[in-house]
Amino acid sequence: MSETVQWLTAWLVQHTYAVVFVAALVDATAIPFPGRVVLAAAGAFAAAGDVDVALVIGLGTAGVMITDHVWYFAGSLGGDRLLRLYCRLTFSSPDCVQRTSAWFKRFGPLVILVGRFVAAVRVLAWPLARDHGIRYITFLALEMPAALVWTATWVGLGWLLGARWADASAEARWVSVGLAFVGALAFFAYRAWRRLRPGAAVS
Repeated sequence: MSETVQWLTAWLVQHTYAVVFVAALVDATAIPFPGRVVLAAAGAFAAAGDVDVALVIGLGTAGVMITDHVWYFAGSLGGDRLLRLYCRLTFSSPDCVQRTSAWFKRFGPLVILVGRFVAAVRVLAWPLARDHGIRYITFLALEMPAALVWTATWVGLGWLLGARWADASAEARWVSVGLAFVGALAFFAYRAWRRLRPGAAVS
């Protein structure tokens, strides 16, 4: 293990609880951030007896739920406007808003459950949840256990990896970078094809 990794590991052990809470909170925003790696690292620390695993899972779940609530209540700030902005920024098709609304008509409250594990659904659909009849009590009943399962899964993965988490996370990082690069190329190639094909609608 390199000196840098050793220093980072020691720092994380010392500040595990605060880092887990912030990392989970930021990760739930759907911006590129290695929050799940932090949770896995905390799980490895817990396996070594350095931190309490129940407290790690509890703080991670709390961080996730805070941001998830922001997505849910964002609808009161103009869910449709936020969704249209997101659709434009991601070069989505003109029927992006309509397709998102259709999710609720087809799947109902299950959209909340799926959204905890799929960032695109969380960002697109949750701000419209209240407009489609998803009451807060229903949102909470689905989101709370989903947040707990999501957090416990990543912490548990780190627990199982134990001392090997650093090597595993380093390998996963490079694999993720490669997949993200290929995915980005495929995405923009697909968007370009849709815009340039004969008869394509202008967005």
